[in-house]
Amino acid sequence: MFKLNNIGMVVRYVFFFLLFVCSMTAEAADDSDWLSSRYSAISSNPEEFDRVYEAGRERATLCSYCHGIDGNSVKDGVPNLAGQNPLYLWTQIDHFASGKRKNFVMQALAKGFSHEDKLNLAIYFSANKVRVQSADPRRDRKGGILYARHCTACHGVSADGNQKFARLAGQKQAYIEKTLRMFKMNANVPNSATEAVRRSKKMEAVAGSLTDEEIVDLAAYLSSKS
Repeated sequence: MFKLNNIGMVVRYVFFFLLFVCSMTAEAADDSDWLSSRYSAISSNPEEFDRVYEAGRERATLCSYCHGIDGNSVKDGVPNLAGQNPLYLWTQIDHFASGKRKNFVMQALAKGFSHEDKLNLAIYFSANKVRVQSADPRRDRKGGILYARHCTACHGVSADGNQKFARLAGQKQAYIEKTLRMFKMNANVPNSATEAVRRSKKMEAVAGSLTDEEIVDLAAYLSSKS
């Protein structure tokens, strides 16, 4: 009888766990459908796009201390948001809001944003022109070879990204270097509990295969691309 009771408890736990997973999957699918349809509607209506852009500009004052008022970062360790793929931006803000991606400041801000706020910000920043950096020709050439070898499958030939993968073209060199080193560290410390750690097996594998010099080459190449 004891064993049967234990089996019954296990079955119930499994059932509720699967129910939870299914509900989370359905919620994510609903968000993705909403995002795609809303973004398409805004993109096809110039007046609505202008309204959303202005709404995003107002919200962007909350982000300007680190990311700059137009999305061109004013701090080396903070990413440019200008020119970023808007669907990717919305997704990352949503990940901060849900806690899937962790950073104390970003989580606190993102939790106060509605879906519309997130999209307004994403469209505002994505529509602004990113200011690229100049790269040493030698590093630019070596970085281009590394990018073609390791990065194009996900981030695209031109490093423009998509909803799942960031646009890297024009990103700040210091931020790319910091992020690649973080992924490289993660590959060597698989159970790190550091709050700011971002986990990605693909990125950890790529970054783990790069030397420190190659990381600088790759970052220099990407930061100079428009």
